[in-house]
Amino acid sequence: MDTVSHALDTPQRTSRGAVAAAVIGNWLEFFDFTVYGYFAVIIGKLFFPASDSTTSLLLSVGTFAAGFVTRPLGSVLLGLYADRRGRKAALTLTIMLMAFGTALIAIAPTYAQIGVAAPLLIVFARLVQGFSQGGEVGAATSTLLEQGTAARRGQRASWQLATQGAAALTGSGMAAALSALLPHAALESWGWRVPFVIGLLIAPVGLVLRRRLADDSASAAHGIERGVLHELFAGHLRTLILITLTVMGGTVSIYILTFYMPTYAIHTLGLPMSLSMLVGVAAGVVVLVTCPLFGLLSDRIGSRKKPILIGRGILVLLLFPAFMLINRFPSLSVIVPATALMLVAYSMGSASEFALMCESFPRRVRATGISIAYAVSVCMFGGTAQLVATWLIKLTGSRLAPAAYVAGCVIVSLVAVSMLRETAGEMSD
Repeated sequence: MDTVSHALDTPQRTSRGAVAAAVIGNWLEFFDFTVYGYFAVIIGKLFFPASDSTTSLLLSVGTFAAGFVTRPLGSVLLGLYADRRGRKAALTLTIMLMAFGTALIAIAPTYAQIGVAAPLLIVFARLVQGFSQGGEVGAATSTLLEQGTAARRGQRASWQLATQGAAALTGSGMAAALSALLPHAALESWGWRVPFVIGLLIAPVGLVLRRRLADDSASAAHGIERGVLHELFAGHLRTLILITLTVMGGTVSIYILTFYMPTYAIHTLGLPMSLSMLVGVAAGVVVLVTCPLFGLLSDRIGSRKKPILIGRGILVLLLFPAFMLINRFPSLSVIVPATALMLVAYSMGSASEFALMCESFPRRVRATGISIAYAVSVCMFGGTAQLVATWLIKLTGSRLAPAAYVAGCVIVSLVAVSMLRETAGEMSD
């Protein structure tokens, strides 16, 4: 490694414990989201009873989206906290808040038991989780990039996306197992709560791991002469906007292809719940395996932008043929490979995205910049993706509506990526 590259990073290598500490909150969030998405039909029935199943489902996925409303607020407050007090302090706080939201969902009484207070509890839990995740991404990604050598920054950052795959794999696998093993009445009564309880039990592990991280509060405060927000918006506004649009393409893709597909298979294609959840298992495996490989590729070729441009370009070309094939032959043997193929393109187009985000901002505003860009994009596009897809199908009557929505968002993100500078080998302190 050359001297300049060595100086850009913390001298010690990132330990496995530090990587696990950084990504476990991301895993917990997407595990909860995966389980919520897969049980959206049941949750809609229990907490949002309505005259028809589509309206009930819309209310359920709408509540899923509600958690993204508080992300921008969390991104500002917790991002500032991470830049001023240190990554360790912020990561400890975010996982505690996330665990609280998970606990509320796990124990919430149903509408039949306490009436309108039941859906309000679910909404409040999602708001708390959204606030927490708003600051989680910036602090965790900054930790991954700032610890360890410059040579593997792309691969380390890609674990943020890989853990989304791990969450989809474990969440959907658990949901599929419960759906297969439990009678439908038991699944509706208590079975759907089991994954949330398990997620809650994982939270203390994350808290212990994060408390073992090196204290970086002194280095976080060093050199901040101006307000973080003032510097971010005055000196890096163009970068902030472009990063926000870059994230849009990836977040809509992952939420539709991984977290919405089981709901799509159940509600739109009419597949049994137990079989449709295997789509999520396959999706999780693909993202978990391929993201670190494509992250490493970005390190090897010395480019963050090229894999994004190529991968997302391929995804746009695949979307309509894949969805047409899925609708023409609505079987597991067709849906799984078609979704997996699209997700390989997604992984290539998103694995180096987090490294690009991190390397585009100086350290003193990095956590806040990443948090705001990610939170705004996910709030506007990712969190609403399931709601928009369900609504578009109902509005247009076309089962290809989700493909059109994803394609449009990905194309906009490609334009944004092309306008960003190449950052591989760079990261200012």
